[in-house]
Amino acid sequence: MKSTLTYLLILCSVSSFAQKDEVLKKLVAYGITEETLSTGLQDHDATHSFDIDITTNNGTKNIVETGHFSPTVPVGERWTLKTVNGNAPTKKEIKKFNKAHNTQQPDINGEISDDSWKVITDTEDEIVISFKYDKESLPKKFQFLADCTGKAFISKKTKRLHKASFTNNGPIKVKIFNVSRLEMVVVYHYIKEENLYVMDTQHLDMQVKLLGQLVEVEELNEYFNYKKVKQ
Repeated sequence: MKSTLTYLLILCSVSSFAQKDEVLKKLVAYGITEETLSTGLQDHDATHSFDIDITTNNGTKNIVETGHFSPTVPVGERWTLKTVNGNAPTKKEIKKFNKAHNTQQPDINGEISDDSWKVITDTEDEIVISFKYDKESLPKKFQFLADCTGKAFISKKTKRLHKASFTNNGPIKVKIFNVSRLEMVVVYHYIKEENLYVMDTQHLDMQVKLLGQLVEVEELNEYFNYKKVKQ
């Protein structure tokens, strides 16, 4: 019985790697690698600083936060809240921001599960790949993605990754929100000189439970002022 179970585990592992290799071979033709889909999730090995505007709206209240990310400072201090609705943040707001964004453990860069790779669509114009992230590899800000299925959209015309979408597979928590439905779309920007993809915008459409009621919440993250830093 034990030898049979071991055989099945090995067989599943081999099948997972074969599936991943098949998908990655398709992506290589478009200059896309496994690391491409994790570039915007890197914390420990991030190579660029950037600014971020975060706009959150729940239908009755609109909050605009401005922040900054710098890979030159220690892990756990890289995300900084600058303003909230144009004002200097309070200690409570800073604590809340740090809890949602700042990863405490090292070596967090976002890795994709080997058994999750799959070609969803392969047409004349576009190839769509589905995948899932390993939870332990995700930075604090993006840990909810471990319970979501991602799709990467690659244009065959431009040979570029232009967006990714994520939908939740069950109830999840995003920051302070208990989310029953999530749809997230990430639009990428390609820096040709560095052969690097970075996130341009990240739009979250969520159905959350607030005070016992289901409420629609939207969050827009806008990333800009990317600068390569010396480590």
